[in-house]
Amino acid sequence: MPTSLSPGNDIFPNGPHMRQPALSFLYRLECDIAKEEINIGAPHDAGTVRSIANILGGTLKGPGIEATILPLGGADWATVVKGTHSMTLDARYTVRTTDNHYIYIRAHGLYRPGPGTDYAKAVEADPTKPPQHTVTQDDVEFFSHLRLEAGPGPYNWLNGLVCLGVMTCEGEKLWIDAYHLTNFPGVKPEDVVAKK
Repeated sequence: MPTSLSPGNDIFPNGPHMRQPALSFLYRLECDIAKEEINIGAPHDAGTVRSIANILGGTLKGPGIEATILPLGGADWATVVKGTHSMTLDARYTVRTTDNHYIYIRAHGLYRPGPGTDYAKAVEADPTKPPQHTVTQDDVEFFSHLRLEAGPGPYNWLNGLVCLGVMTCEGEKLWIDAYHLTNFPGVKPEDVVAKK
């Protein structure tokens, strides 16, 4: 069992001693996004723009899971804050595993230039420039909260996870490394089933 304590123990020495949870690798997803995004514009000429990017397909692979994104099986309905290169992400898509089970994935997250990065300085100098097409973890804060839904069967255990996606992109190619938060690193999550 991990013993590293959370920073909260220093701030609240009289409360319960809590340890920092672990991140356990779940899978890597690689997908292709349509080159042409649909920009609806800002409602009432406000400061946000709805930008829709169709997911054309891709693969997902990790310990105990391998799947393919269904063709045209999803999109990202992002909200872009004008003049900042910051956006909230709202992606939804369906994957089919190699043993023919379906999993629905919803990713709610953020994309924004990292503090003090060259990218952030370039946006500050000229916010009208389009966003960079290639970014790494050295350029941006690019994360998502992943919710996975699976039916009964071998992937039922996915229903009980709190997951985090760490992302990078290159042109229309996107990579997501997914992790689940756990107090029990190295232990496979159990199925989520009603007991009779």
